[in-house]
Amino acid sequence: MRNALPRMAGFVAGVSACLAALGAQAAPGDWVNGVLAIPAPKEPPAFALPVATPLANPAREAWAQQDPKQRLVYNVSKPTLTLMPGGPAADQDAPAVILVPGGGFQFLAMDNEGYDVAKRLAPLGVRVFILKYRTIPLPDSFDGFKGALAGTFQRGEGAADRDRQAPYAVADAQAAVRAVRDHAREWHVDAKRVGVLGFSAGAMTVLGVLQANASDARPDFAGMIYGPTQSSVVPPNAPPLFAALAADDRFFRSQDFSLIQNWRASGASVELHLYSAGGHGFASQPHGTTSDAWFDQYALWLKAMKLTP
Repeated sequence: MRNALPRMAGFVAGVSACLAALGAQAAPGDWVNGVLAIPAPKEPPAFALPVATPLANPAREAWAQQDPKQRLVYNVSKPTLTLMPGGPAADQDAPAVILVPGGGFQFLAMDNEGYDVAKRLAPLGVRVFILKYRTIPLPDSFDGFKGALAGTFQRGEGAADRDRQAPYAVADAQAAVRAVRDHAREWHVDAKRVGVLGFSAGAMTVLGVLQANASDARPDFAGMIYGPTQSSVVPPNAPPLFAALAADDRFFRSQDFSLIQNWRASGASVELHLYSAGGHGFASQPHGTTSDAWFDQYALWLKAMKLTP
């Protein structure tokens, strides 16, 4: 079935290793105490993605706020794809970048790794989409959400739940790539230049899409920001890959760079930026470290790969 959960033995094993590391290094999580419940914001019109394997016992989608500029959405059970405003002229077929936010598969960081990145990408001459993929079903209450966050980021729990959820995220990302290509004429996209850019759990999702290597859902280029760097699985005809990570990333700093080495050994194009500092989650938040330059370097990479003007 086209949209069934992907079967990816190598990816599942890799996710297990990544999530085990996440659980082992979860603390500190003081930010969890400052999370507030907020009403669901008005979102741009979104395209509903097909779902072949629904989540069991989904709860009501809800929103929270980490700080005044960081909104989180959780209990996402209906995946959607949003075409962001701005970008090239409406009658121009342009490359597309699908943003895949992170959040440990428990929530999606919609500002830091979604809307804020989209605002910077659109002027580069690309059509920007944001993927809201399905997240772990949590208790249908804000207290339940905060309890789940505390379990993950303060006590290092929940790796098994995240492991089970990852294939749903990958299936939704594959559906997003298919949707952009299927609607390329309507959305004025160059169907041969459809890329993905993921952050944290979103980067793990991107890796899953790449390793699944489904012929109709294979991105033409990919970016992974503070995501995994360790894997022996490289798909045939792997697309160009951009990766950025801080050396003090508390989730992925213990991984080796076998993914990058193997990508390069396969003959595929790969670019890696390893910053001395920046921690985890620096997408749209300046830290005063060299990781602040990741977006400018990604923009140069898009240009050098002849993906943008």
